[in-house]
Amino acid sequence: MATDHDSYYRLLLAIRERNKYDSVFESEVEKLSGRVDFSWVKSCVSIGTGHGKHELLFARRFLPNLQTFVALDEDHESVKAFNASIKAISAVLYTS
Repeated sequence: MATDHDSYYRLLLAIRERNKYDSVFESEVEKLSGRVDFSWVKSCVSIGTGHGKHELLFARRFLPNLQTFVALDEDHESVKAFNASIKAISAVLYTS
């Protein structure tokens, strides 16, 4: 199990603060919007999900009929961050 000193999640966040991954990812999602149809997809598996921000953005945008989302990550901090992301989205979905 990861400790604060070797948490993959913390290292990944440090790298992402220094590059344009988030903006590039969001830009590419915009480009794909309307060009691909994944409406037939009902389940999804994500390996090495981390905080899940990008996976959840993709799923919300392209997988309207998603029934099952399985996220796998061996880093404890990443799993905690993913759970927080799910709770945040659930709060928005159920209060809107």
